[in-house]
Amino acid sequence: MATATQNPCSSLGSISIPSVNLLMGIQLQAIADFSQGPPTNCALLTSLMVQLTPTLAGFTCIFKLLAVVGALQQALGGLTKVPPDFSGIPKVLSAIGEMTECLDILIPPLGLFLMIKDILLLIIEYLKCFLDAIKSIIDFQVGIDLSVAQGNPDLLASLQCASGNADAAMAQLMLAVGPIGPLFSLVQTFIGFAGLSIQLPSLSAITGASNVVEAVNQMDAMLAEMQQIVAAIPG
Repeated sequence: MATATQNPCSSLGSISIPSVNLLMGIQLQAIADFSQGPPTNCALLTSLMVQLTPTLAGFTCIFKLLAVVGALQQALGGLTKVPPDFSGIPKVLSAIGEMTECLDILIPPLGLFLMIKDILLLIIEYLKCFLDAIKSIIDFQVGIDLSVAQGNPDLLASLQCASGNADAAMAQLMLAVGPIGPLFSLVQTFIGFAGLSIQLPSLSAITGASNVVEAVNQMDAMLAEMQQIVAAIPG
């Protein structure tokens, strides 16, 4: 008696982009690591955890400023008493002393151009990895020929599953790159502050493209031109 052949192809699961809301309307979102293949939910959660620690560290100066405000409120409240209570003054001076190291953020650092240059080069290389991942899926899709499986239902099922997984992987890449958009907006602000005439590419040119192959080729050319411009930035 013939036994059914088990389909060796397993379907890819769906993913969701996790996020964390922070102070001042800031939202952290996970970033996919395309070098490890199609992203998984666990990989995206790990990415978010890796971002969380340095981001919270960036709030240190804000908390120190809030400490000064709180100490001032307490001290001023004591001064309105009769007789005045000066016990809160040392706390104010201590809080101000801890905050002074944060005051240099008000002055554009001398290494601003070097920072922007490094960030732009990082973005360029990241986008190249993203495009390579898209090209890999496109090449895989082109190699799937359902016609060779005519008359072989097991092979046809495997090829259809592989084609479906390729479509799912492409959709996951497009979804996972979305959270990079706010980072691009922030970097663009620094670029304008430095007086540089550089425009970051729009991710929607890829994620919303009707012809992905054409969009990939256009962004490839844009990144090559952008890399030459960035290389000329002093630093």
